[in-house]
Amino acid sequence: MRCFQPERALIAREIRAERRRDLDTVLSQIAYGRMTQLPAPSFSLEAQFQISVGKMREDVQRAKDVQTTHIVRWLRS
Repeated sequence: MRCFQPERALIAREIRAERRRDLDTVLSQIAYGRMTQLPAPSFSLEAQFQISVGKMREDVQRAKDVQTTHIVRWLRS
């Protein structure tokens, strides 16, 4: 079984890198979508930025929770 450990580590690294790229893509799409939905500047630019950052943090945390769930399921199997 030890002979497969380096291969498993390589596969795990590749999966993590792929998931990071996927997460980056999703976050970019979310940010762009939110940017296009912003109303006319009724708030200052700084307030809009703070709101946007807060929403992105929520989205990142939600994505991390989903990813953690998948990892835990994979580890249990």
